[in-house]
Amino acid sequence: MIIQILSELKEEGYLSKGRHPTVAPFFSCSNVAFRRQAVQEIDGFDPECITGEDCDICASLSAGDWELYTRREAIVSHKNPSNFRHLFQKWYGYGRYHPYVFAKHNERAIEIYMRLLRPLDGERYICLFYKRFRAPVVLFLTKFLMLHTVLLATGIAWLLGLTGAGSAGLILTAILAVSYAWPDVKQSGLLLGSAFTVIRYVADMALFIGAFIGGLRQKMFYFSATVD
Repeated sequence: MIIQILSELKEEGYLSKGRHPTVAPFFSCSNVAFRRQAVQEIDGFDPECITGEDCDICASLSAGDWELYTRREAIVSHKNPSNFRHLFQKWYGYGRYHPYVFAKHNERAIEIYMRLLRPLDGERYICLFYKRFRAPVVLFLTKFLMLHTVLLATGIAWLLGLTGAGSAGLILTAILAVSYAWPDVKQSGLLLGSAFTVIRYVADMALFIGAFIGGLRQKMFYFSATVD
C-alpha cells in the first residue's frame, strides 16, 4: 500500500482501489484536501505516523466507502530542501516510518515487487510474489538495489581473489550505473542530467536506509522502492 499511484499520469477522475491488497492509491498531504466527515469517520490522522500519514489516511479512506479524486486544475506550491543535508533528512524521514504504515495495513508476508516499464493504470510496480509468512519481507526490485547488490558482490569477489568474477562485476556495475542515470541524462543532457542523478541518488540512499531501519523496528526486512 506504499506503492504510489501516479496521479499525474491519470486523467481527471476517481482513482482505482488497487488490484492487490498491498497496492492502494494515495495522494501526498502536501497537495490534497479531505472532507471533514471522511476524516472524522476514520478518527483522523494516526499520531504514530511521523511521516507516511498521507499513505495511512488514504489507505484507510480507500478501505472504506470513500473515493480519491484527481483534480487536474489544482495548483500547489512547494518549498524543496535547500541543501544535501536537508534533502537526506527529508527522505530518511519518509523511509523511516513507511514500514510502520505498511505493517499497519497489511498482513505479515513475503512480498516482492518489480518496477513496470510503463505504469499500468497509474501503478508503478507489479507484485511478483506474495505469501503470508511469520517473518515479513518486503522487497522492491529496483535499479538502485541491483546496483548496490552487484557492487557488494564485486567487492567480495575481489577480496576473495576471484579476479574474473570481480572484472565481470565491475562491468555489470558500470552498466547498471549508466542505466540508473540514463533517465535524467536523456531528459536534461549530460551535465544537468548528471547533477539530477546525484540529487536523486542522495534521496534514494536516504529513503532506503531509513526504510530498512524502520523495517527492523517493525520486525521485518523492508527494502524500499526508490524516488521517482
